[in-house]
Amino acid sequence: MNIREALELAIRSETQAKEKYLELARMAEDQETRLMLEQIAKEEESHYKRLVDRLKAIKLMGK
Repeated sequence: MNIREALELAIRSETQAKEKYLELARMAEDQETRLMLEQIAKEEESHYKRLVDRLKAIKLMGK
């Protein structure tokens, strides 16, 4: 596995994690749990964006 493949895998994982947390938030029985899960989903989105930026940089470098 090279760096591009690793980043692409990480990006997919972050996307899946975000969707899972949002799904769990929709199923939450109380507001506190829902808000916590939505916050975790936002953190996953932040990770996703950072990874996408790194992948773009790697592509620009020609790797």
